[in-house]
Amino acid sequence: MEIVNFINTCVEKGYDWSEGEHEGKPGYFVGCQWLDTVAHFTQKAIESNEWAMLDKQVTQGKNVEHITRIVGYFSRIENWNKSKLGELRDRHNGDYRIEK
Repeated sequence: MEIVNFINTCVEKGYDWSEGEHEGKPGYFVGCQWLDTVAHFTQKAIESNEWAMLDKQVTQGKNVEHITRIVGYFSRIENWNKSKLGELRDRHNGDYRIEK
């Protein structure tokens, strides 16, 4: 990936970025405030990888959010107990169309 494309993609994703050194290696720091993550990329790493691989380093596996809509409100399932998660898995998809 070219550096200019890397920087443009960071901006499009809403990531903060800046040039800087880490352990004596020049490169770019990229951070995601929402996920509280920061990664450092050398020019070589950027040029020899696709965005998907670089993005995984920025998000560090923290960009997973599961929500569901039940009875008119939204709820994060990460806070549910084992029993409630079992109910969610057992739920069947129905035909909920309104006929006129």
